[in-house]
Amino acid sequence: MHFLTLGALMFVLYTFTLRADEPTSDTITVSVAQIAALQEQWQQQWQRPPTPQELQWLIDQHIREEVLYREAKALGLDRDDTIVRRRLAQKMEFLVADVATLTTPSEEELRTFFAAQSEQYREPAKVSFTHIYFYPDERRGRIQQDAERTLLALQTEKHPPQRAPERGDRFMLHADYRQQTQVAVAREFGHVFADRLFASPSGEWLGPIASGYGLHLVRIEERTEPTVPTFATVHAQVREDFIASRRQKANEEAYQRLRERYKVTITQDPSNPQMALKQGTE
Repeated sequence: MHFLTLGALMFVLYTFTLRADEPTSDTITVSVAQIAALQEQWQQQWQRPPTPQELQWLIDQHIREEVLYREAKALGLDRDDTIVRRRLAQKMEFLVADVATLTTPSEEELRTFFAAQSEQYREPAKVSFTHIYFYPDERRGRIQQDAERTLLALQTEKHPPQRAPERGDRFMLHADYRQQTQVAVAREFGHVFADRLFASPSGEWLGPIASGYGLHLVRIEERTEPTVPTFATVHAQVREDFIASRRQKANEEAYQRLRERYKVTITQDPSNPQMALKQGTE
């Protein structure tokens, strides 16, 4: 009983101390604007306005959240909480970012940004190709010989076919691929296959090229070299990237200004060489 009484007294003192730090109100006012916001959120989620009963439930939930929020804050539950700290820091960055994006970028600013970042918008090389697939389990140890024999037959024909998937085995994916980047080919067939394919000439059958599936004879039908698109074709993307860049810059500048207000002291452990940090570093 003594311990329980002492604990209760400490809890009451702690609570009143926290409440003294920050004045609170016992009145919760749900404004017309807040009710309209609740209705708008419901409308966006359910594609219809809430019924009177549903609106009352929304208001009750809002009041419940406000009551619990105020009591949790009064008890200091928001302190020393990593998630709350990160969320508040994120909201501060959003606030700065919103201010940074209030002005609409001019065409001159966008063109200057595009000229400085043109490599970012470079279209990679692409190839369109067809292939003949040879399945290891189907060929039973003669896959290399079968692939080479088929390749020789194609190369010695007076008019070799532009595509001939029927001369190999059935492939689980596609026989023909259009306008594929090296990254896309590597994702489907592996880096070895993609490197060999993009280093090969166009318009002739070649191989065999190994992939994770087996062996392939390939013929590149069309090749597109890397190009930088015109400003007009990527205008929308440039605008989004410019705004994102300005937002990031504004966040960093605002942080640096706020950072100058604080003197940071880092407690170091002399026995830990990894703790040899400069005071004021992050």
